[in-house]
Amino acid sequence: MTMYSDIIKLFQAAQKIIVFTGAGISTNCGIPDFRSPNGLYRTLKQRYNDLPYPEAIFDLGYFQENPAPFFDLSRDICSQNAEPSLAHKFIAWLESEGKIALVVTQNIDMLHHRSGLKKVLECHGTYRSAHCLSCRKYYTFEDIDDDMLAGEIPHCDCGGIIKPDIVFFGEALPQRFYELYAKPPDADLVLVMGSSLTVEPAAGFAVNLAQNIPSILVNLEPTHYDGLFTHAIHQDIDMFTQQVWSELQPDFLPQ
Repeated sequence: MTMYSDIIKLFQAAQKIIVFTGAGISTNCGIPDFRSPNGLYRTLKQRYNDLPYPEAIFDLGYFQENPAPFFDLSRDICSQNAEPSLAHKFIAWLESEGKIALVVTQNIDMLHHRSGLKKVLECHGTYRSAHCLSCRKYYTFEDIDDDMLAGEIPHCDCGGIIKPDIVFFGEALPQRFYELYAKPPDADLVLVMGSSLTVEPAAGFAVNLAQNIPSILVNLEPTHYDGLFTHAIHQDIDMFTQQVWSELQPDFLPQ
């Protein structure tokens, strides 16, 4: 319990937390991660025998030739049945308490927004906006969600394919991310939740911060960077969240 006591003290003292989240924060919402044995990449490879390699769904050239696998994946990720997890809600609560400096997420599932979080940077892009690949016409998620959730391919009035503003391989991350990487905001605690810290350059942002200020890593499996963190916890993220949140907020009730 000593380790958790130390973690509680870090949260109590912190006023400028930078949070970094990965797919593991959403698995309890029914959204599989990408790389686990039962993850989305393996599922897609089983569905599409002609998929050259799982990551090809995020290759722009392959997408232009065969967008079906990407939109099949999108249906799973953007399912309207998915609700924010306890961990998503905890981060939003920390923001409401004035403790969040910034949340950077690798996720594209929009669950941070559904939790009410405001200070979030989606470094791998978002489904909340989209553009036609041919004429660059702008679309919102609401414009294309019916097609995506039906597993269909949304098309522009001009006939072009509408691509959500997800960062594909070879595309640059949002400029705001690179600005933050070069000059991160002041912080007194780094919290990483649900990331194996393997996808660069996003993971490097969290790892660099963790070397300079108190830091907590919560991930179901060990990572190569555990030793850099003040505390590395290998536990179900919502179980960790419940234990910590109930200590920070006496009238906490599981949601």
